Amino acid sequence: MTARQFVLELGRAMHALGSPSYRVEDTMDACSRALGLEGAFFCTPTAIFAALGEKGAEPKTSLLRVAPGEHDLGRLADLYSIRDSVVRGHARPEDGLRDVHEVLHRPRRQRRRADPFAHALAGAGAAVLLGGGQDEAIVAAGAGLVVGLMGLLARVRIGFGDVQTALSCAVVAFLVRLFAAQWPIDRTIATVAAIVVLLPGLSFTTALAELSMRHLASGSARLLGTLAVLLTMGVGVGIGDRCGELITGTLASVAAERLSWPWHAFGLAATWCAFVVILRASRRQVVWVACAVLLGYLGARLGSGLLGRELGAFLGALLVTVGAHLFARWRRQPSAVVRTPGLLLLVPGSLGFRGLATAVGGDVPASLQWLVQMVVVGGAIVAGMLMAGVLVPPPLDVEPDSRALPGDVP
Repeated sequence: MTARQFVLELGRAMHALGSPSYRVEDTMDACSRALGLEGAFFCTPTAIFAALGEKGAEPKTSLLRVAPGEHDLGRLADLYSIRDSVVRGHARPEDGLRDVHEVLHRPRRQRRRADPFAHALAGAGAAVLLGGGQDEAIVAAGAGLVVGLMGLLARVRIGFGDVQTALSCAVVAFLVRLFAAQWPIDRTIATVAAIVVLLPGLSFTTALAELSMRHLASGSARLLGTLAVLLTMGVGVGIGDRCGELITGTLASVAAERLSWPWHAFGLAATWCAFVVILRASRRQVVWVACAVLLGYLGARLGSGLLGRELGAFLGALLVTVGAHLFARWRRQPSAVVRTPGLLLLVPGSLGFRGLATAVGGDVPASLQWLVQMVVVGGAIVAGMLMAGVLVPPPLDVEPDSRALPGDVP
């Protein structure tokens, strides 16, 4: 049955492009109803279970083995357009199925060769936004370039991808310590900024959102996966820093000289360019990614002034998600185009990483402060997303038979 296969492949494609479990389930359910099918769906970070068939008939159960995918805003927008065309009757399910396969297998808009430079820009921008100075930004950019090159190697060398994150962290910590021996810098800021793209902060926030929406299996699995990644990153940094210490000896701690506010414009511009490449935004989405970065930054700054640093993420997430829903209503595109880059500025991955790195260094009591802050910031972001869904509900595509196809939920 072509309609059934279209629903299954649509869910697989959305999962491959970085959609969370609750969005995959809701979209598959709405599409099946719009196409005259009955189905029940259960999505986890590594599998999709689907019981789907004609109304009144015995449903056929399928298991789709999937792997967590990378965010690709350009392809996700194309996928939503295909979905809408099929459920509105503008295209046949077999045409939609062919288009879904074409979207997933066509050449990427941005070449992988640009990824190392995007990691360098992300490192420089993060160093400035985290309170570092020019020295920290330069070192973070150079170390970020190394991380990007190792990411390219992981795509061509079988088996290297399993250790790429931990090994990248070890190499960055080693290089930063060597630089610090000759060039006094704040090693913590430079290290965190260089590996900021690898931090699973968005995955941690998504896990909390899934748990709050009662997707307990998916949220629990994603949360444990996030903690495992953070732990391996902390161990990697500990090993790299210790290896560097054998060469440089003990180094005194240096506090970064925070740059003036005009430099934050440079940090935001560098972050914007990095997100465009890393999130695979199309040309039409470049401006909206810039708006999302600016909205997330201003929301975080305003929230910190009103509610404090930890709870300030609530206001930032609220403004970003409201803006994402308004964008989706106006442009008829996925709200993830605005929501994902905006939330990336707010997610607490760096806090959790600092906590685990501190624990690996032997100071367990001090690490608890960072870990508690990570949980509080993550909870504040989820609360802001949920509140935004109440103030400005996500768009609904209403079909001729008055059934609604859900847009993006918070």
